[in-house]
Amino acid sequence: MNAIGWDDPRTARIYERFCNRHARYRKANDALVAHAALRDGQRLLDVAAGTGRTAEAALPFIGDAGRILCVEPSAAMRDAGERRLRDSRVTWVNELPPSDACYDRVLCGAAIWQLLPLDETIARLASRLVRGGALCFNIPSLYLREPDEPGGGRDPLLVGLASLVERSTDSTDPPTASLPASADDMETLLTAAGLRAERWTFRLRLTQAAYRDWLAIPVVSEGMFRGLSPRERARRLATAYERADRASWRWERWTGWTA
Repeated sequence: MNAIGWDDPRTARIYERFCNRHARYRKANDALVAHAALRDGQRLLDVAAGTGRTAEAALPFIGDAGRILCVEPSAAMRDAGERRLRDSRVTWVNELPPSDACYDRVLCGAAIWQLLPLDETIARLASRLVRGGALCFNIPSLYLREPDEPGGGRDPLLVGLASLVERSTDSTDPPTASLPASADDMETLLTAAGLRAERWTFRLRLTQAAYRDWLAIPVVSEGMFRGLSPRERARRLATAYERADRASWRWERWTGWTA
């Protein structure tokens, strides 16, 4: 069976279900928008726009004259975004526009690590900025080899659920070698693209239920459940959740940049 990627209606549906149930991406987008220093009338480029959650967080800050171009290559995610975010200020496309420097902000909410290689991606995005513009993105700090802080319950780092899941026989761990090894290394990439980086962080509480539902997003857990349908993945996660400590939670720290 083929891998279940972002361009699959099932992925879009499960991703939206997660966003409706849990605040993880809403809080990440709120922090991103707050640090982007948006103003009335700005032109925004939202890269890897998904179902429009980042654009939705930005809209209240750009006034009636502001505009957002959402770039989402996955037709399934883009279609879901166009259906749920009906606003005349938002336009959807499937690829980056020409490299004209005409955007006040380039936003990338919770997705920059999927746009490899990052040095090329950052250079391309920087070329779309007007003078004085900014590239704004965020990433879970764990992806930069920074361990999360324990929370509460019997499993304060939320490691038990994954260990209880019945995985596919050919399961693999997600690759991280292509990502910068640290936040400092990320800033080296930004500097090389001619950007001056300002780093910021925030943290949120990730509950056991949110972690379970996040793992149910097919792209997230492909390494664990290679070849299994979304329904079977959800069943195995539900079975493991019954044996896990449901009251457990951990802190999840995110690192972001305004560059």
